[in-house]
Amino acid sequence: MRKKLLIWLLAFWGIPIFLVAQDIHYSQFGYSPATTSPGLTGVFRGKFRAIANARTQWHSVSSVDYTTFSASADIKLPNRDRSRNGFWALGGNFNYDQAGTSVLQNSNLNLAASYTQTLGKIGREKERYMFLTAGVQQGIARREFRFRDLIFPVQYDPSTGNGNTGIDHGEDGLLRNSNTFGDFSAGLNFRIQDFSSCEIVNDLRERFWIDIGVGVFHLNRPNQAFEEGREEELPMRFSPYIMWNKEVADLPLDFFGHLNFQFQGPYREYLTHFGGRIYFDRVPGKQFALELSSGYRFNPDLGDTVYPAIGIQYGNVFASVAYDLNISDFEVATRNRGGFELIFRYTLNTVCLDKYFCPLL
Repeated sequence: MRKKLLIWLLAFWGIPIFLVAQDIHYSQFGYSPATTSPGLTGVFRGKFRAIANARTQWHSVSSVDYTTFSASADIKLPNRDRSRNGFWALGGNFNYDQAGTSVLQNSNLNLAASYTQTLGKIGREKERYMFLTAGVQQGIARREFRFRDLIFPVQYDPSTGNGNTGIDHGEDGLLRNSNTFGDFSAGLNFRIQDFSSCEIVNDLRERFWIDIGVGVFHLNRPNQAFEEGREEELPMRFSPYIMWNKEVADLPLDFFGHLNFQFQGPYREYLTHFGGRIYFDRVPGKQFALELSSGYRFNPDLGDTVYPAIGIQYGNVFASVAYDLNISDFEVATRNRGGFELIFRYTLNTVCLDKYFCPLL
């Protein structure tokens, strides 16, 4: 049964999806679980997690900033049934994105729930366990833009060769500048993780884990049209991924890697992110580590962005900053400048006393 589950999940992850819109996204997607898959709700070592993501870009292209912000939190619920080898988790997230001359704004508020089931032990040499998480997300989204900075074809003035905003564009009765709709998403995550049965707290002795999964967003294909009486479905977004972390022998050093593919309508995006982490202190409560990494974002036709990143963990707090260096043909306009991306994460750990917190997933 476990082999069938793994084969099914890997097959789903590898399906080439042929899905006219692009959702918000982050280069450091491994630190943005809420925008990667609802199946990652509650999948972390600890009891409570809060994350803030912020991103800016294209300052050299437009007078209007391209800005993205997300905030999310999730918590594991107490397992009242000791015979059940799994747990529920709840989460919530808010996302905001602003782009372009029209100041197109996309925002959404979501609630998520997941259930994680322990599938059992794998291997003989180490205490290595498998987990399967299914998550769903329900939210409300809003899209809006500004008329005042847009120039329509009917506003072209041949006497000046430019647009004239004083000419009536005639769209007031046909085009609304906002739209609100419900949104539903789901996801699956399969995890393998090292664990010691004597591990009362996370002392960072066992640091191997791997996540394989997929998020499917906009399952209900909501109508996102601005024009009255028109149907324009928001295409589903498929987000398969692999993320892993591995310690190096008995050294205070980890290597990690993240792979993520995004499919939405005709849009394709592939992201890779690899790096290392060195621990200067692994004492619980005082854990201190430095993380250096780099990523590459591209699509089937061309390379887009290289992004180096640096992160610091101290105790329960982790922060990271990355900078996008544009290397596509668009560099003529951007002059290789992209933008900064910031990550802030707080994780509340707890003592492992029963099956709810054991293993310390």
